[in-house]
Amino acid sequence: MRADKLGSAARRALSNADEALGPTPFQVLIRVKGEPGEEQRRQIAEAGARVGLAAGDVLTATVAPGDLGRLTEVDCVAYVELSEPLHPETGAWPQKQ
Repeated sequence: MRADKLGSAARRALSNADEALGPTPFQVLIRVKGEPGEEQRRQIAEAGARVGLAAGDVLTATVAPGDLGRLTEVDCVAYVELSEPLHPETGAWPQKQ
């Protein structure tokens, strides 16, 4: 595994995956070197990720915790981070001023 290719949230999630119940897949963002072509998508899929959408040099994907390390070994993969909401739900309604 190439830990330098993992974002901090992905590293934390991977370290906590052993404690989790069941192999819940991670939703990830993968930055690739250059524009993602069919060959890059194939290599990423062979590493265990199910590739979704592409936007420039970033792909969305679903990957099992056990395959995250293999994904970082793919040459075309520059960086992997967990897909997280920009504004996580806090469960609280905004206060009226």
